Amino acid sequence: MVWQIFCRCIAVSVLGLLLPQAVAAQDTGRIIGQIVEATSGAPLPGASVALRATNRGQATDTDGRFSFERLSPGTYTLRVSFVSFASRSRELTVEAGETTTVTLALSPTALDLPDVVVTDSRRPRAAAEVYRPTSVVTGPELQRRLSSSVPATLNRVPGFSAQYNGPGATRPSIRGMGGDRVLMLEDGQRTGDLYQTTADHGVMVEPLTAERMEVIRGPAGLLYSAQALGGVVNVIRNDIPRAQPAQLTGTFSSQLASMNNGRAAGLTVTGPAGPLALRAELSGRGAEDTRTPQGDLPSTGLTTYNGSLGASYLPSWGLVGASYRFYDNVYGVPGEFNGELIEGGHPGGVDIEATRQVGRFRAAYAQRLWVFSTIELDANLTRYEHDEIELRRDGQADILGTRFRQTSGEVNLVARHQHDLRDLRTEGVVGVSYTGRSLGAGGLSPGTRSGDTWNVAAYGYEDLNLSPLRLQVGARVDIQRRTPRSQADIRVRSSEGERITKPVTERSFAGFSGSVAALYDVAPAWTLGARIARSYRAPGLEELYSDGPHLADFSYDIGDPSLDPETGLGLDIFLRTDYGRFRSELTGFFNRVAGYIFTRNTGLTVLIDRTGDFGRVTPVFENTGRDADFWGAEGSAQIEVLPSLVVDATASYVRATQRMADNPLPRIPPLHGSAEVRYVGPRVFGSVGMDAAAAQRRVPHPVTVGGTERRPEQPTDGYHTAYAELGLRLTTRGTFHRLSLRGRNITDATWRNHTSRIKDVAPQPGRNLVLTYRVEF
Repeated sequence: MVWQIFCRCIAVSVLGLLLPQAVAAQDTGRIIGQIVEATSGAPLPGASVALRATNRGQATDTDGRFSFERLSPGTYTLRVSFVSFASRSRELTVEAGETTTVTLALSPTALDLPDVVVTDSRRPRAAAEVYRPTSVVTGPELQRRLSSSVPATLNRVPGFSAQYNGPGATRPSIRGMGGDRVLMLEDGQRTGDLYQTTADHGVMVEPLTAERMEVIRGPAGLLYSAQALGGVVNVIRNDIPRAQPAQLTGTFSSQLASMNNGRAAGLTVTGPAGPLALRAELSGRGAEDTRTPQGDLPSTGLTTYNGSLGASYLPSWGLVGASYRFYDNVYGVPGEFNGELIEGGHPGGVDIEATRQVGRFRAAYAQRLWVFSTIELDANLTRYEHDEIELRRDGQADILGTRFRQTSGEVNLVARHQHDLRDLRTEGVVGVSYTGRSLGAGGLSPGTRSGDTWNVAAYGYEDLNLSPLRLQVGARVDIQRRTPRSQADIRVRSSEGERITKPVTERSFAGFSGSVAALYDVAPAWTLGARIARSYRAPGLEELYSDGPHLADFSYDIGDPSLDPETGLGLDIFLRTDYGRFRSELTGFFNRVAGYIFTRNTGLTVLIDRTGDFGRVTPVFENTGRDADFWGAEGSAQIEVLPSLVVDATASYVRATQRMADNPLPRIPPLHGSAEVRYVGPRVFGSVGMDAAAAQRRVPHPVTVGGTERRPEQPTDGYHTAYAELGLRLTTRGTFHRLSLRGRNITDATWRNHTSRIKDVAPQPGRNLVLTYRVEF
């Protein structure tokens, strides 16, 4: 079903995009220019140049030059950014048959200055114009934070937490919300893996070869998914090039890590091939068991291979392109530490073998058609295969505990418009989307049932610029269905031993999401923002129909086929500052969610007995819905106290409570943050800093089982760990080299991550020396 609908949508959309080519003949113009260094006037090769509202961008050549050909007459905003330089924008007018020439000079800065945000509106938008709290990690900042997974790389982003259950099993959490409430994207499209289901499933995306990562915090249902109440993470690579490169460019990155003998290398290349623009990527990563201050954590090694090839054709009217990506990952999930079994864990640990194959298609018509300035189609089809193998120590054959086979796809058709009236600039988007997922679950203990889902949505938003006030109004309607392939009843026992039967049926849902947001320039370089959002989230397959042990997750999972959708009302208020040498963003938020769905530790256990000589006691988790409140604050600030010397700090706090019982929700991160002092010189750079977290004492109330009181979750002590970096960068003949040595947890402190499922037995990684080399050519 997913494949049939996918093919039909592609065929109809391609015809709709190609037919206007015959009738849209018109004169075009072009923009050419050069990017130079402000003090010396020297050219800056490799600078990023983007045209807002066109989704076109490129890197400057060895002479700092660039060109945009075949542009429709009109006004364009040119945005330029470069590593260790302050970004600049310039508004340019293009006339038919004419060439517009521009030279922009960039000034050096030691601040991390995000230039544009793509994820918020599916097109480049200046960071100051985004209507939600946003973080962009790119350039030197991305290289400083680079780790073995995307969540670990983003762990210092305000509001973000990495749920660590081993290097390969690390999942994202934003404002205390995880699962599919955090939508993982790669180049604006779903990753198609199973990170959102259980704690043993990682994000199947390689961070080493990413160009940038964007984190949008708060409900993000308008453009991407009604499920994403926590936020969106977008890993941007530009697999399908959006501009015709003038020459061959690329990057080579490598990394060595001491805590697990980790090694990684990745190569990306972009270049012209006749009328086509091509991009290719290849990377590999390997690691052994992770060392902690108290000993090695077994079954935490990983081996990853990743590759992609993309091509695009860029005629005068727009873009047509496609790409293919293959990702193969084998990683371990620990079951014990220093002879102590993790509750529900397997004595030998579990190996997970996962592969992800993605085919993507993109087409854009960038000429005016009726009221629309751009019409764009994005589509993908993903095949994900996942085996969980329980390792035996007795010489007998290993056991295939779980097998998942998932095919998923999505199609998005988006039309944009922009109009300049006398005292008002308006721009907006209307779109429709289809997503489908077909999940096959097998093995001895998959934990959930096979099933199919689909979602059809229509959405739109409108921006109104009434300087100094900017408004955005948006809405989205979703129709969804969840179909289990087995409709046998779910049978469970209550804590009193009573047998309960839960009838299983197909479920359909329809819901509305909407938001109103405002930005007000209260003073030069100071912007106050507010956003009110109404969210809607339907329960997922696993929440409805789980029925059995999922041993790599240390759990026996029980769904509830009668769960109601979640509906929420949220408020964000934030203040942004971009004042020369000082930059900050401070946010306060409140979300009231009716019927918030979470996995509740019932306090019960079951004995999972295999044929053979071993078994284990496994805790029982039940999906349930409760009214809940989330509130908190997050912020970041950086100030250049002296030329090339920056002080940088972040902090995050969230408090989440079930309203009726005043009972804390499980796995909520404590107050945490980081602070560092960073020096960025012409060639040498370095930093020292500290990550810290307060103790988390707000854990769910004890439960009583058979007259005995049990704690479903243990409190966690606070911690602080130190880190430092020293590096060198060189430029030779248009080639940029960056070499750095970083020390993480340099005092080898013992610390525990409260959101981790292994924290009560195993600590987090110990001292880690990381050597990274990157060259851009």
